[in-house]
Amino acid sequence: MQLHYGLLICLLGIFAIAPLAESQPLPLRCADVSMLDELERAGAVYTSQNLVGDALQILQKNGLNSIRLRLFHTPTERRDGLPHMLELARRGQDLNLKIILNLHYSDTWADPSVQQKPSAWSSLTEPALRDSVYEHTYQAIRALTEQGTPPIIVQTGNEITTGMLWNTGRVGGSYNVPAQWDRLAGLLRAAAKAVRDASSALIMLHIDRGGDPGGANWFFDNLAPYALDYDLIGISYYPFWHGPFDQFSEVVRQLESRYAKPVMLIETAYPWTLAWKDNTHNPVGLPEHVLPGYPATPDGQAAFIRKLWDHVSSGICYWAPEYIAAPHFGSHWENLALFNFDGEVLPGASALGSGAPTSSDAPPAPSQLSLFPNPARIGTSSVNIQLVNPTCGVIEVYNQLGQRVRTQTTLCRRNIILALSGLPTGSYWIRTPGMRTMPLFLVP
Repeated sequence: MQLHYGLLICLLGIFAIAPLAESQPLPLRCADVSMLDELERAGAVYTSQNLVGDALQILQKNGLNSIRLRLFHTPTERRDGLPHMLELARRGQDLNLKIILNLHYSDTWADPSVQQKPSAWSSLTEPALRDSVYEHTYQAIRALTEQGTPPIIVQTGNEITTGMLWNTGRVGGSYNVPAQWDRLAGLLRAAAKAVRDASSALIMLHIDRGGDPGGANWFFDNLAPYALDYDLIGISYYPFWHGPFDQFSEVVRQLESRYAKPVMLIETAYPWTLAWKDNTHNPVGLPEHVLPGYPATPDGQAAFIRKLWDHVSSGICYWAPEYIAAPHFGSHWENLALFNFDGEVLPGASALGSGAPTSSDAPPAPSQLSLFPNPARIGTSSVNIQLVNPTCGVIEVYNQLGQRVRTQTTLCRRNIILALSGLPTGSYWIRTPGMRTMPLFLVP
């Protein structure tokens, strides 16, 4: 195919002044607020400078740009069902907060200790289970999109270190056999296809091994032969369960270098006190639950959160910052929330919200770019873009006619893996969020 340079030069002049409408507010400064409306109904009150306000708005004013919302299949309580999740998404959208959808594929909590199938799926055959995973995923995303709150990230499972939808997709222990990994990969493929068919959201695989490099590598090494479709890795890191910062840092370093995927800290929390507000048992409250140098005080909590930004650049999501003890709802998390016992916002909220640059205050656009391999052969799954400085936003690929044929969200990184699957032979131009361009050639 002949390259029409004149046409491309004219088009690039247009591109250079066009607004980057689809760029995302990255890195993500996020809070999982899935219990907020239940707490509000139970009488929880939130304040900032002693003025009563909406907890979401208080968090947003402290710099948060996204929320994570949990979805159960058929919950036994009002919380965590589709109507509840959609309502919270609308509230977030009203504040320009981006949505991360966390699919549990269960009627209740799913984590490494239990991944129970929804009761409606309990007797399904394996093919029917994969179809159900696809349909549930697709319908949840379409429901969000149709109300104007499309997710930017979809988690296909929550902390799936031991698999999902037990026992069909269970792995580890006596289930650590090839046939079980085959089944888990089939379920994750069905979920990923639904995400791709329903949206342009990024796909996240989420595990809990925030302080266990060996365990994290074990999981992704076992999945590597299946070449699954996903964009980023999510990990949970609670220091009182997972260990000190150096272990967390090593997990992030190894995962990013070994699997060439950005790592986001999708769950974390830290105590601002070891005291309790109510009689609901708290899992965290002993001196040994605190890291050296980070006391269980409001300032110590904020310092811990700021330190996290030294280890991750893609984003941090704080789990249940709103989970204070309400008059009619006990909390086992009130000393880990980002609001104190009286509902006043803590310094940790601003530490989370201002800990890393966003697309508006990121470093200047790089002055040098490199792309390899280039030319790339058809069938090459991806190319590597190297930037001088981290770039936040959306990478765009245009064909010779000036048509945008591919977009990919970057997570404030210097090294970007750009997916090429599905693009035909030809000449293309790549535009970075900093409005810099470079040619790409795909050859037979």
